[in-house]
Amino acid sequence: MEVIVNKKNTFITVVLGLILLGLAWVGYQTVVDRSCSKPTRIILVRHGQTSWNEQHILQGNADIPLDEVGIAEAETLAQELADKDIDAIFSSRLSRAHDTALAIAALHGLDVHINDNLREIGLGIYTGYQGGQIPEEMRVSWASDPDISFPSGIPDTTDLVEPQFVEGIQFEGESLNMAAERSWQGIRDLAQQHCGKNIVVATHGGIIKIALTQVNGLPVTDYSQFSVANGSQTVLEFEPDGSVVVLEDW
Repeated sequence: MEVIVNKKNTFITVVLGLILLGLAWVGYQTVVDRSCSKPTRIILVRHGQTSWNEQHILQGNADIPLDEVGIAEAETLAQELADKDIDAIFSSRLSRAHDTALAIAALHGLDVHINDNLREIGLGIYTGYQGGQIPEEMRVSWASDPDISFPSGIPDTTDLVEPQFVEGIQFEGESLNMAAERSWQGIRDLAQQHCGKNIVVATHGGIIKIALTQVNGLPVTDYSQFSVANGSQTVLEFEPDGSVVVLEDW
């Protein structure tokens, strides 16, 4: 008789456990579905123009400020977004992106949060160079092999147009895969953390191009096929089913 009682107790315990587990699962599903039932929009904005953009100098992570044209572009972009519902604003640490973000934030009463995953592709010792100054073999190898990195180090300023912005500064060099991994993951993290919201992300041309390769299922080495103008916006919509689309209008 004692054995039968134990079996009954065990059976009841198991049933109750399954019921509670089921209720917990339903509750979990409800929370997840409720928080992620709407699309999440990440508005990628490229910073306004700098003097280095105008001179076709590779900026990488050199901190080059907006020029007069760039300031005007940032203000124009802010006006374009003035009537949109913006829930949060994130920016690269570089001033050209941060100042662009501040122009947008001023019209929405929001703070700008720095996210280092949004910085530009690291060019290492070639920061501050014009494209033709990078050795051809290095340039071709880096663009065609996503695992080849630019060497990290201090740029040789001998032949640079504006050496004062890079002189004596150590710059990290990245491969396309390295830049893609940290920037795209950073963007996806922001989408996940702000599900159902509209989030402005002020970043750089190279990073937006990389994001477009990821959305379109292309190799990261195809990033150069995309054109992203200074002061422009690229809107990514993260759907509840996990897909991501580029919105032409929103």
